[in-house]
Amino acid sequence: MEFKNIATEVKDLDEKKGIVEAYANVYHNEDSDKDISMPGSFTKTVTENRKRIRVLKDHNQTITLGVPLEIDPRDNYGLRTITQFNLQKEISRDMFTDIQLLKQHDLNAELSIGYGQTKRDQHDTRRILEYGWLGEYSFLSAWAANELAIVGDIKSIKSHYGVMEFLTKAYNLPYSDTRLIQIENILKSLSTEPGQDTTSGEEPIAQALKEANILLELKSFII
Repeated sequence: MEFKNIATEVKDLDEKKGIVEAYANVYHNEDSDKDISMPGSFTKTVTENRKRIRVLKDHNQTITLGVPLEIDPRDNYGLRTITQFNLQKEISRDMFTDIQLLKQHDLNAELSIGYGQTKRDQHDTRRILEYGWLGEYSFLSAWAANELAIVGDIKSIKSHYGVMEFLTKAYNLPYSDTRLIQIENILKSLSTEPGQDTTSGEEPIAQALKEANILLELKSFII
């Protein structure tokens, strides 16, 4: 199985029902593999394989986050998905809350597809005309390689106090007890003034975000 990632703006989110609308792939965009998905490339596989397509976390086949309510390959922009998260599961609830936090900060979610063989344009092999098999799409807990969608403004959370604000908002969201304890410990570790630290001010911030495991891999912007 191969994978393609995309950083995408969350189109809609129903906090009470745990439903997220987002694009798992987009058309007419050259991705990090120099491939370009074309309109219609998912139509056959979605039509034939719709009932077997799963929603996973980080392509881990043992961790399902929920079920696809709708997969629309005919959307003009890309492969549009509407996902019902299973909020009875701790890991699904935490991922949904991660996405909720990202949307509050106007940041992008990270999605990726798992697929099989492809049919390509003979005149331009970058252009994928058909995905032979789509097995799943995943919500990622790391920064996706494909930087297509509107890039959120992360400058405000690069500083010590910006991270504090970001994590404080996270603490007030309906995360699982396990995640809330983790965030609380990180907030305590960051509660001192940056200048009082014996290490560099940036290092503990980056470490805190790694430990938090909150959807964005912000260390690439901080370190």
